[in-house]
Amino acid sequence: MEERKIYTLRQIGNAIKKRIEEATQGASFWVKAEIASISVGKHAYLELVQHQDGEKVAVMRGAIWMTTLHRIRQELGDESRNILKDGVEILFLAKTNYHLVYGLSLVIEEIDLSFNISELERRKRETIAKLKEEGLYDRNRFMRLPMVVQRIALVASHGTAAYADFMKHLEHNEHGYRFHVRLFRSAVQGATAAQELRAALANIDTDRFDVVVFIRGGGSKLDLEPYNDLELARMAAQMRIPVLTGIGHDVDISVLDLIAHGHHKTPTAVADFIVDKALYFETSMTGMLVQVHNAMLTSFSDRKDQLSTFKEMMAMRPTALCRAERGNLHTYTGQFARSITDRIAISGKMLDAHARDLAVLPRNKLVLLEAARIRELSTSLSGIAQRGFQLLLGRLQGMDDAIQFLSPDKLLQRGFSITRKDGSAVMDAGSLQPGDRLETTFAHGKAWSTINTIEPDEEG
Repeated sequence: MEERKIYTLRQIGNAIKKRIEEATQGASFWVKAEIASISVGKHAYLELVQHQDGEKVAVMRGAIWMTTLHRIRQELGDESRNILKDGVEILFLAKTNYHLVYGLSLVIEEIDLSFNISELERRKRETIAKLKEEGLYDRNRFMRLPMVVQRIALVASHGTAAYADFMKHLEHNEHGYRFHVRLFRSAVQGATAAQELRAALANIDTDRFDVVVFIRGGGSKLDLEPYNDLELARMAAQMRIPVLTGIGHDVDISVLDLIAHGHHKTPTAVADFIVDKALYFETSMTGMLVQVHNAMLTSFSDRKDQLSTFKEMMAMRPTALCRAERGNLHTYTGQFARSITDRIAISGKMLDAHARDLAVLPRNKLVLLEAARIRELSTSLSGIAQRGFQLLLGRLQGMDDAIQFLSPDKLLQRGFSITRKDGSAVMDAGSLQPGDRLETTFAHGKAWSTINTIEPDEEG
């Protein structure tokens, strides 16, 4: 039996390490992976993962040694906290390292910031395209902004410099305008920022506010990532009141800035815009008041001139009016005299006509009255004759019905019969003798019989 060859664990580990070193030859190479978790102390230890179709297809440990970690942080600047965190996909330069105790890991030497910036821009472009496809990109921009903005729903982080600057510019404006601001608290950066921003926006009752204002202080390009969130942009675009932004970035513009009614570089710029809008309204109102004042002065001047003219006319009007009325009186007197004469002549003619009418009126009236009475009596007699005729007709009909009812045929049909002797109807049994031959007539047919016995009634 052949003797078994047994290796130690160290021998296997050294063999694997040798093979890896031969395969990589100590070279560095670029790797793209997602940070599943990271622990930072003097050194940084990472768990790197690759997903495909929602499943893990590869997992490996990574490490950034202290000196390299310090250098990478300097190179990334403010973006380091947004890159070196859970859930971020990074592009890094690394070497393989196989340790007999700790196993295989990737020692990271450099992280490419441009990769993360490019990913951010790619997701931003996709979000914008999606909003345009859904018809939401320009929706809030066309909302009507009130002439004066006073009731403000502020989405911000309480206690930040951005919040303090915004409130200071509103509350201590040089014009003394008063604004009503309600804060809807939310984180403005970090892993939960987008979710908190959406929750704050969902709690706003649009019937109670004029605008929604988003503010935050300055930050890096990756700090704007929560404001590129697709769901946040959808909610903001569909708000029934205008949305204003002052996210505090001089160069980069977030998706929320693009879909908002108006975006400003800083929180103080938003506050100044609101104050300036109130000032513009007040200035417009002041200008209108000046125009009204000037128009009233012009109107008063015109009315004064008209009153002076009327005064002069009133001074001369009584004399002219008396002259005119005197002439009118003479005219009316002549017209009245002619009118009276004409009216008397017409009245005389009317009296003559009435006298003629009175001569024949009694006779005509009598004829008319009697003719009416004759017509009335004729109508009444006609009705009475008609009713009498109908009554007699009814009686005759009744008598005819009785005759018909009592006719021999009807009686026979009711079950009666007629008995005759020698052609004469027999009315009394006492007139008969045994052996007499009788003829009996029925409703249908006749019968002949011979008397055998006679039984008279008691009276007979």
